[in-house]
Amino acid sequence: MMSKRQRTSSSSGARQQATLLGLWKKPEEDKQSANDNISSGRKRERDDDSDLSTPRPASKNNTVTSLLTGSKQPRWENISLHNNAPMLILRGGIGGKKKTTIRKSLVALPDWNENVTFHAFGRECTMRRRICQYSLQGKFTYSYSGLKNVQAPAFPSNLYEIKCQVEDVMIEYILSNLETIEKDLSLSNEFIELVKQSAARSKQDEQRLDIFNYCLLNHYRNGDEYMSYHSDDEASLCQYSPIASISFGVTRSFDIRQKMTKGNKNEKRSRMARIPLGDGDVLLMFPPMQQHYEHALPVEKRVVGERINLTFRRLV
Repeated sequence: MMSKRQRTSSSSGARQQATLLGLWKKPEEDKQSANDNISSGRKRERDDDSDLSTPRPASKNNTVTSLLTGSKQPRWENISLHNNAPMLILRGGIGGKKKTTIRKSLVALPDWNENVTFHAFGRECTMRRRICQYSLQGKFTYSYSGLKNVQAPAFPSNLYEIKCQVEDVMIEYILSNLETIEKDLSLSNEFIELVKQSAARSKQDEQRLDIFNYCLLNHYRNGDEYMSYHSDDEASLCQYSPIASISFGVTRSFDIRQKMTKGNKNEKRSRMARIPLGDGDVLLMFPPMQQHYEHALPVEKRVVGERINLTFRRLV
């Protein structure tokens, strides 16, 4: 018979294990293998083309089908933090069975830079990841992480196709749920009008009206490569457009915390949310999130495998 101390220890261990499993949102049939991995101490990894679990939908009629998705129909989920951090996520929404092929084609792009330096706290630092950027017809430059006016060449065809697919699933969902989504996400009139115009052009088979005109790509080759806390709040970003973040490869954590209060440099800020972003996931971050929160991709030494993240933006 187990003593009271043994029963308490066993219960505590079970709760801890359940918490770790919950972070991954594994489907029922995968829970046993995930349990075995944690108990044996093996490093965390995922197959490139594994299907992620389907989250709870944000509303009843929100199923969206993409040309790049497989036979399963992904569902949007509203994961907003309060009223000033509206977010939607579409698990496994892009790529279907082609996710590995898409990731490899992105890795092979010719414009990756793995020796980007910037200045922070009075010293020169090298980014712990590879980066590159592209824009519509190569017309745009962008400034970030202390870098000024970085030229973004024209979209390659494979990246432009992904951009169009992201826009299509976003537009279809917004227009299909317009009555509730305007209230739930506080979408601006300017953005709603842009979405309607883009959909109208597509319906009439006219020249495409692009919503996103710039993409920043980050390539994390292992769990040691990361991005520290920051906000995408540069002045050149359209103030009413969301930022679309798409992930390909191994699942990584997306951490969120509040911005520092002005004049309080010693303020302690805890992580408010940790969102696992997996292969083919689409995360939409709507205004005014960037004005109130910071996000980061932390070091995760137990992660094995690479991840490419695309952030599509609208520059003005």
